Amino acid sequence: MALITCRNLSFAYDGKFVVENLNFKEKTIKYSSQIKGRDINSISGDEEIVRAYILTKLVNEYGYKPERIEIEHEYTAGRPHTITSRIDIIVRDDNNNAFLFIELKSPKDYSILDKDLTIEEQLFKVSGMEKTEGNNVKYLILYTLNMIEKNIIDECVVIDNEKFPTFSDWEKTRDFTDAIPVRYGKAQKTPYKKGSSKDLERNFSNEILDKLQKDLHNVLWGGGSTDDNEIFSSLTNLILAKIQDEDEKSNGDIYDFQSLTFDKSSSDEFESNDVLFNRINALYKRALTEKLNITDDIELNKSYVIDTKKFSLSKLKYTVQQLEKYSFVDGKNSLSGKDILGDFFEGIIRTGFKQTKGQFFTHTNIVKFMLWAVQADKLAIERINKDKEIPYMIDPSAGSGTFLIEYMKFITENIKYRFKNKLDTSRSVQDRIYSDWFYPDYRENK
Repeated sequence: MALITCRNLSFAYDGKFVVENLNFKEKTIKYSSQIKGRDINSISGDEEIVRAYILTKLVNEYGYKPERIEIEHEYTAGRPHTITSRIDIIVRDDNNNAFLFIELKSPKDYSILDKDLTIEEQLFKVSGMEKTEGNNVKYLILYTLNMIEKNIIDECVVIDNEKFPTFSDWEKTRDFTDAIPVRYGKAQKTPYKKGSSKDLERNFSNEILDKLQKDLHNVLWGGGSTDDNEIFSSLTNLILAKIQDEDEKSNGDIYDFQSLTFDKSSSDEFESNDVLFNRINALYKRALTEKLNITDDIELNKSYVIDTKKFSLSKLKYTVQQLEKYSFVDGKNSLSGKDILGDFFEGIIRTGFKQTKGQFFTHTNIVKFMLWAVQADKLAIERINKDKEIPYMIDPSAGSGTFLIEYMKFITENIKYRFKNKLDTSRSVQDRIYSDWFYPDYRENK
């Protein structure tokens, strides 16, 4: 996020300023003298804008006192004592314990960082130094801000450090919430509900899609224990389950494709990974029946959304958590007409199947050239007019599916738009085109 785009951010609520002075041109900043910690006077990068924004929200929206906030707390070790680590923001309670322990990132850095490594090294390990100083730590938070159209939203991972004292403890379940707790309250997660103020995001950019690909790659391919084809198969099944969930929900329904939490009164706030798996698996089986026309009970009974021996339940939860907020159905038109699913899968698999593993991929421009060279458009028109069929594309070593994806795009673009006038105008051909392939009722456009 360029600094210039932050000029419209408000750093005051109710007339109170946590940021007393901010000069974008001179790149200078001054925080309230009530805030403790390191004295910061310059804007060294976009991360400082993120800090200014969240500090203002912490005090004026979330109800924390500025005198209980410390920035850039330093931890020392060894002899002579040398500074080894800093944490960006600590919000302390009245007993001086760290209630919120916040590591900040700029939107750009947040989109490309290895979240697991960052959470382990900069939150869990540094919070251990805070505990060495004699203080408890309640919530670990990895935070940035994000802009959806003109709205600025928090984007964060909030982990209960009392429940998960170490990274290895947390890694087993990956339980986290996505909202900063208010007034020393409990971190909660409001479920996504169709037609509500917290519905799925439909207008998201290529940058967000790229971030999803990188986040999933870093976790799913982490450790190298899972085969690339297994990951591709699992992601395909999960996306199918998500599409099924979006298709079958009515206004007021809570989406099933998300990681849910229980009521605050519950002793165990997060649902178990097994409960999540069973709900997603039920979605997947309904999708097999309704979308792929698989009705054989024997086949359905042995079909699972993931192979739990090869794709752990913790990775299932992480994948659901990363995908749950985005619409893969209504969001398909948000990327300037691009195919979200095609771009998503091509990006994630191209990242996973690295050329360092000895696997190489045909560039999409070469694939497009080959489709034009074999005159696939003319063949398709001929087959549609004569046999009412689209020619099959067979890719015996699909890899990331580049040929199949580009062929699908090629046929759609040329038959539906560029060479539409070359199709036979008989009712049988037209009905076949629009009822079986391209869906919209063409009669409305006559």
